[in-house]
Amino acid sequence: MLKHTKLLPAVGAAALLATLVGAPPASAAGAGGPGGFGNATTTSKKAPSAACKELTTDGGFEAPKVKGADWMLFDEDDVPGWRTDDPQGQIEIWKSGMDGVPARFGSQFAELNATGSGNSIYQDIKTKPNSKIYWSFWIRARDTSDAKDVDATQIHFGRTPKSDNGNVNGVGSTFAYMNTATDVSWRRLSGWYQTGSNQTMTRVTLTAVESASTDEGYGNLVDGLTIVDNKKCI
Repeated sequence: MLKHTKLLPAVGAAALLATLVGAPPASAAGAGGPGGFGNATTTSKKAPSAACKELTTDGGFEAPKVKGADWMLFDEDDVPGWRTDDPQGQIEIWKSGMDGVPARFGSQFAELNATGSGNSIYQDIKTKPNSKIYWSFWIRARDTSDAKDVDATQIHFGRTPKSDNGNVNGVGSTFAYMNTATDVSWRRLSGWYQTGSNQTMTRVTLTAVESASTDEGYGNLVDGLTIVDNKKCI
């Protein structure tokens, strides 16, 4: 597992938006897919109203329930909506309070590195062609040393492959954004992504880019992923 390093300068459409809104240092990459991000922050946000349609499934990792332990490894088939490239096909879910970390929402959250390092979890969501969707999720580093630990986590959007051949990120129009968080508190990342023509399914991927720990299976906590098609709901 890689030790954390300084982030690269932002590039592309995301860099332009960062200049306009004064976003913090970050790394972003676009391969033809328009997208952007807002300020990364530790502040809270209002919950979407009942009229706002959530496009993700189990974005807060509340299912399945962790029972009889503080954390559990689940087969990806048992976690609603989510898949993974973990070498054992496992998704790790923590109960709020594990290692002194409270869930940002609800009573559970996920660690991206389950049995390997640099892991991703992903899901396919229904989207309208040529339209914007708005995203928000929370990241936190895992406390693995006496010093302040820093993990880097990426969100990636792309057209869902017609046949799932192990391509996690997807094909066609893409947009990715990466930022860091410490083990002190949760940090919110948010932004938007525009789908391409005939893009009725979009793959969203969360990736453990860098982790402070050198142990496989340690690092990159995530919670509260929400994706909507109405900006007012974010």
